[in-house]
This record gives sequence, structure tokens and C-alpha cells, in this order.
Amino acid sequence: MSFGDGNPTFEELMEVVQRQQEVIELFEQQIEACRIECVKLADESERKSELFIEMEKTEEIMKNEIEFLKTGNDSKRNEREEKITDSELETVGELRIKCKEITFNLEKLKTQNAAQEVELELQRKNNELLRLELDSERQQNYDGKRKATVTTESIQKDMLEKCAKLQESQTKYQIDLARMKSELELKEHREKQLERHYEDIMDEMKEIRKEKSSAMVKCSAMTSEIAELKTKIQQLRGKLPRNEHDIEDMNKLLGDQSHLIAALREETKLLARKLEGDSRDYRQTIKVLKHDKRELEQRIESFLRVD
Repeated sequence: MSFGDGNPTFEELMEVVQRQQEVIELFEQQIEACRIECVKLADESERKSELFIEMEKTEEIMKNEIEFLKTGNDSKRNEREEKITDSELETVGELRIKCKEITFNLEKLKTQNAAQEVELELQRKNNELLRLELDSERQQNYDGKRKATVTTESIQKDMLEKCAKLQESQTKYQIDLARMKSELELKEHREKQLERHYEDIMDEMKEIRKEKSSAMVKCSAMTSEIAELKTKIQQLRGKLPRNEHDIEDMNKLLGDQSHLIAALREETKLLARKLEGDSRDYRQTIKVLKHDKRELEQRIESFLRVD
């Protein structure tokens, strides 16, 4: 049912509420996307943790290799001492050559050992940096999860509050709309009653006009009749001897007719004033009703535009 030309219907108002519900669902989808992002951050943190574990394993392997090289170095030193013992009969030159070779190999092993120690130290520093980075990532992940949780709870709380407010507003709109419908129907009913009353008044005015016309005709006829009677009286007074009794009767008749004419005129004036007063009251009532109807239509239009 429409409540005025150009105003939305109740079904259209329900469509607006449905669109607001779709906006709420969109917010819920965004919350779900935030949750998925938090899960991704957690997975990435776990991968970095696995990388850190692998690096610790690599460090352990390198330590074992260095230990193995140290053991090999000690073994070669022992072999060299044994060879020196077994080769006492060799010449001094050969011993010197072998000593230089052994010294060279030893220095080479020391250099390799130092390089591996430097590499191990560098690896330790890298591991420490990775550990710090991993701790930072874990802290950021924890902060992100906590922030996402707080944000999610805040958004959910806001959504619940907005849903409650929307539901309350919708209920209020429906109540106000029903009340305005009742007021509009009541005013339309009153307007129809006043229109019927106006038609009755117009019919009554027509009857009063007819009675007024009839009274005016009677007054005119009686005035003419009085004039004729006066003329006849004058003629009779000139022709007949004076008879005081007849003259008194004639004057009494003329007086009665004059009173009747005056009464008819007064009644006509009263009817005319009554007709004019009723018309004025009706016009004022119609004006007030039209103003109330216009205000009610504006209120309904403004109410339906609130979104």
C-alpha cells in the first residue's frame, strides 16, 4: 500500500534493511580474511623456526668436522714423529725436506682449521642474527595475533551493536510507519466525512437559497399587493364617505402585512448569515485538514528517506 505519491513502499524499506544486512556480511568476510592472514603469519613463523633448527644442525656438523680435522692433525703429527724415529739413517737433507713437507701440511691444516673456525664464527653470528630475527618475527606474530584478536573482537562487538541498533531502528520504523498509516487513514476518513458534510451543507444552502428566493418573491408580491391596496384605499377614500371602522381594519391589515414582510426579511437575513458562517467554518476546517495532511505526508516522506 502506498502512503503518498512518490513515497517508498514498506517493501522498499525492507530492501534497504536487507542491503544493510549485506554490508554486515561483508564486514564478517573481512574479519575472516584477517583470521586467514594471521594463520599465514603463524605458518611463516613455523617455517623460520624449522630453518633455525636446520642451521643449528649445520653448526653441529661443522663442529664435528673441525674436531675430525684436529684429530687428523694430531694423528699426522704422531706419524711424523714415528717416521722421524724410523728414519734416523736417512740423510739430513731428506729429513729437512720431509720436515718442510710436514710443516707445510701442518700449516695448511692450521689455515684450513682457522678458515673453518672463521666460517663457524660467521655461521654462529648468522645464527644469532637469525635467532634474533626469529624472536622478532615470533613477537610480531604474537603481537599481530593479539591485535587481530582484539580487532576481531572489537569488530564483532561493533557488528553486534550495529545489528542491535539496526534491529531497534527497524522496529521503531515499523511502529512509526504503522502509526503514521493509522493517522493518515484517520485524516482521510475525516476528510471524506467533511466532504460529505460539505455536500450536505451545499444541499442545505441550495434549499435555503430556494427558500430565500421564494421569500423574496413573496415579499415582492406582498409589496405589490400593499401598493395596490394603498392605491385602492386612496381611490375608495375619494369615492366613499369616510367610515372610521373600515379605515381601521384596512390600516390593521396593512400593518399585519408590513410585520409579515419584516419578519420574512429578518428570517432571510438570518438564513443568509447562517449560510455564510457555515461556509466560512467549513473552509477553515478544510484548510486545517489540508495543512495537517500535507505535514503528515512530509513526515512520512522524511521518515522513509532516513536510511
